[in-house]
Amino acid sequence: MTSQGTTDSGMERLLDDQIRTAEAMLGTLASENKALLDNDIDALNSAGTDKTRLLQTLESLENERRQIADRRLHLSAEAGQGSSRWRHLLELMQECRERNQNNGALVKVRRDQLLKVMKIVSGPEVELYDASGAGPNRGATHQLGRA
Repeated sequence: MTSQGTTDSGMERLLDDQIRTAEAMLGTLASENKALLDNDIDALNSAGTDKTRLLQTLESLENERRQIADRRLHLSAEAGQGSSRWRHLLELMQECRERNQNNGALVKVRRDQLLKVMKIVSGPEVELYDASGAGPNRGATHQLGRA
């Protein structure tokens, strides 16, 4: 087998690994979404751990893929974009990004809801003392009644 053939099979293997990892990421993002909807903190933590691990794997595979692409006749990392594997990987990564953004939006909505509930539960802020040490409305006089 020629050096080019070895490089091609290495690139195919890497793309297949990236595709499998991206598919696993989609599953993890689905689990994260379910955990968010179910308010399941343990499942959310587990999904977060899995996401971190999968992102590290994807980064490592991408670095390796770029090295092979650079060795292939000094072509850029985009040289293999015409292959069906590459297109499939790009589609998977786009779906991962969209799902991750949706999960992020859900987290923001939940956070905003929680902040509103906390504000209601804690009641209005009561000023006990101002910067000079005087209590609230100590300087203002109020008429208590009329005789």
